[in-house]
Amino acid sequence: MLARLAENLFWAGRYVERAEDTARMVDVTYHTLLESPFVAVDRTWGQLLEVLHLRADWDARGLGPTVDADAVVRFVVLDPANPGSIAAAVARARENVRSVRELVSTELWEAVNDLHLDLRSRDLEREVRERPGEVLRLVRDTATAVYGIASETMPRDAAWRFLALGRLIERAEMTCRLIDVRYAQLDALRTPLRPGIVVEDGGFHHWVAVLKSASAFEAYRRRYRASTSPVDVVEFLLLAEDLPRSVLYALTASMRQLEALSDGRPGRALRLLGRTTSSLAYRDVGDLLEEDLHAFLDDVQTRIQQVAEAVADEFFRHQPPGALHAVATS
Repeated sequence: MLARLAENLFWAGRYVERAEDTARMVDVTYHTLLESPFVAVDRTWGQLLEVLHLRADWDARGLGPTVDADAVVRFVVLDPANPGSIAAAVARARENVRSVRELVSTELWEAVNDLHLDLRSRDLEREVRERPGEVLRLVRDTATAVYGIASETMPRDAAWRFLALGRLIERAEMTCRLIDVRYAQLDALRTPLRPGIVVEDGGFHHWVAVLKSASAFEAYRRRYRASTSPVDVVEFLLLAEDLPRSVLYALTASMRQLEALSDGRPGRALRLLGRTTSSLAYRDVGDLLEEDLHAFLDDVQTRIQQVAEAVADEFFRHQPPGALHAVATS
C-alpha cells in the first residue's frame, strides 16, 4: 500500500474517533450541569477544554479567561478553524476517506460523506443553541455506525488495520486525558477516596459524568454495583481488559493491529507500544493514587504520542508526505 494512502486511513480513523468522543463529552457536560446544582458552570466547561487539549487554542484565539458555555460550544462543535472541533474533524475524516475510495467500501464512504453533508446543510449555530442533543447524537451515532460498517464490509487487510489503528490510538489518548483532568477535580470537590461515598458537593454526578463520557456507565454499574469510589472508576477506565474504551483495552487492540502490519518484524513503534501496554497491565490503581496519578497519566499520554510518531516514521514518512491531516493535533 502507498504510504500516502496508509496515512490517510490512519488519520481517518483518528478523526472519526475524535468527532465521536468530543460529541459525547459535550453532551455529557450539558446533562451534568442540568442534573447537579453543585457544579460550577465556568469551571466545568473549562475542564472540557482541558480534556480535549483545546485550552491553549482557546487562549491563543483571545476568547478570554472567562469560559462562557455558548462560546465554548461554538468553538468545540462549530468552529472550522479549530482543528479539534467536531465540524473540522468530520470534514477532515471525509477528505481522508475520499482519498482512499478504492480501499474502503461504498457504504463506509457514504456514511462519512452523508454526515459531512448533513452537518453542512444545517443551521448549526441555531440548532446547537436550541437543541444541542440532537446534533451531538447525530455525530455520535453516525461515528458508531461508521465503525460497524467498516467492521462488516472491509476485509482484514492493511487498509482496515490502519483505519482501526488510528481509531484505537486516538481513543487511548482521549481516555487518558479524561481520567487525568477529571481526577484533578478531587481536590476541588473534596471527595474521599473510600468506596461507596456519595458527597453533597457534586461528587456523585461528577463520577457518573466521567463514566458516561466514556460510554461506560452501565458496564461499570454491572461490575461495581452502587460504588462511586474514584478508585473503582479510575481502575475501570484505565485497566479494564474487556471495556472497549479503557486505555489498556485500546492499547492491547492497537498492538494486535500493529503486529499484523509489521509482518513479524517489530519496529520501534511496536516496541514502544509494547512497553507502554506493559506499564499499564500490571499496575495497581491504589498504588498509583498514593504516588502520583497525574504524572503517570502524563507519561502514558507522552508514550502514546511517541507511538503515533513512530508509526508515521515507520510506515508513512519514507515517501513524500501527502496525507490530508494538515494541521492535525494529537
